[in-house]
Amino acid sequence: MNEIEQIVDKIVDLILQCQSILFTSGAGMSVGSGLGTFRGSTADIWSPLLEEPKYDYTDICNPIWFRKEQGNSIKHDTANFGYAFWIYQFNLFTTAVPHQGYLIAKQWSQLNHMKYAFSFTSNIDGHWRKSGWDNLSILECHGSIDYMQCVNNCADSVWSTNNSLKLNVDSETNCVIDPLPFCPNCKSLARPNILMFEDRQYAGERYNEQIDRYEQFKMDIVETKSKLLIIELGAGTTISSVRNESEMMFNNKKWIAHFIRINPSVEHSMIDERYKNKRNRLTYELTVDALTAMTLIDQALTKKLNSKP
Repeated sequence: MNEIEQIVDKIVDLILQCQSILFTSGAGMSVGSGLGTFRGSTADIWSPLLEEPKYDYTDICNPIWFRKEQGNSIKHDTANFGYAFWIYQFNLFTTAVPHQGYLIAKQWSQLNHMKYAFSFTSNIDGHWRKSGWDNLSILECHGSIDYMQCVNNCADSVWSTNNSLKLNVDSETNCVIDPLPFCPNCKSLARPNILMFEDRQYAGERYNEQIDRYEQFKMDIVETKSKLLIIELGAGTTISSVRNESEMMFNNKKWIAHFIRINPSVEHSMIDERYKNKRNRLTYELTVDALTAMTLIDQALTKKLNSKP
């Protein structure tokens, strides 16, 4: 049995011993569905950004674009260019199919001994919901491409994207050429309900509802004294929201928790030494991609369950 198989076997034991499970996931979770990360060898870069060295992901993913003058310009300096980026993202996310790892996670959450399950994700692709995961047990901490809001956050409300981002883009200027979406309440422009860089107008209505349900998940663990297993999938360090959440949940003294960090990068799969060697709290690092890890663990879990009399 090699090192990965040994770790997988120990993770299986934890799945069978714990009564609650929390999946925390970053962009690496979506790689198995054909989507890219923000950095590294699996990064997905919108091609017009390659033509504009003055812009990178943090520049284009900024609500300032929705304040710019509208128009179709080769200079890439209008709101229509900013919207074209989100059209690209929308098409990418809505055509990709959630990989088998999401279904595996759902199956683990439904094991007979598992009382509570939750998904905390920074991904905006909606794949946890689209894979059949309980919509009431998800926190999308950076929002979702599937919802829109007013650029001025006039009512702190959101609505389904539907066809709002199904717009045509000029292949030469990389600008949207259809009328831009607007807020049904105040008639200002509408934008994706996604937490962007330097974003002061993010509508938090849906996010706050998800936060309330996440807090209930935590209360349920405390009240039932359930052992918690945290499985972190593909969370990088560039935007550390997910890694921070995993570590805070693991370090919380209100419950007994175990922590698995899964990432194909050796550096990013490492768990800080201060979280290791804690009494009754186990940590494991698995240096493989999320889909491969979930598949290996599920195969070992199935084998162990089938071997029981």
